[in-house]
Amino acid sequence: MSGRTYLPVALNLQGQSAVVVGTGEAAYFKACLLADFGVATTVIAPPDFADPFDQRLRDMSDAGEIRLRRQSYAPSDLNGHRVAIIATGDRLVDYAIEADARDLGLLVNVVDDPAHCDFFASAYVKHGAISIAVNSGGASPGFTGALKDDLAQRYGPEIEDHLAHYLAWRRLVRERVDTFVERERLWRGLRAEGLYDLLRTKGPEAAQALVETRIEAWAASQKDFDAEN
Repeated sequence: MSGRTYLPVALNLQGQSAVVVGTGEAAYFKACLLADFGVATTVIAPPDFADPFDQRLRDMSDAGEIRLRRQSYAPSDLNGHRVAIIATGDRLVDYAIEADARDLGLLVNVVDDPAHCDFFASAYVKHGAISIAVNSGGASPGFTGALKDDLAQRYGPEIEDHLAHYLAWRRLVRERVDTFVERERLWRGLRAEGLYDLLRTKGPEAAQALVETRIEAWAASQKDFDAEN
């Protein structure tokens, strides 16, 4: 087990870009990840590559999903990017590129080498704005992949509708409940009462009724407090 500590975060790369240096399967799947989340991505691949996954990279480039540059790596290829993913297949080359990237302050991922990674690309399930990610801190990609497959079976496209209901309830709670502290307390109570399970099993009307009941209970408690004071 790794002794390192990793913070699970959602990284905002809007208006920023990533570079993948390498080719083959590793570079292809990293490029797919970045493209799936709308990150402007450049792949630097050697001019003489020939591999089934390299054809897929060309297909992604032709579709406008990535920018593919078939050329030998140069340090200037890192300029202007925020993230560097390195997958040349040669560790000495990987580490040299890593050093270049760190000199420029980029976030770095050397594929399949946790000691040289600032972050990991988690296995994930994505439907619209919802993404559910899981990782093991680099300890076992196979296990995280298995968890991802399990999540994919449990949560399908319907979670986009679930999100829409929660957004509506959030607006309702903000309109009716005065302070952030009280709103957070109400949401904790709704989670404890199984609001999401109710939504999934009984439908939005039953879940809506629970939300409104708890808001009304909060409002009544406020009236009682005001009357006593």
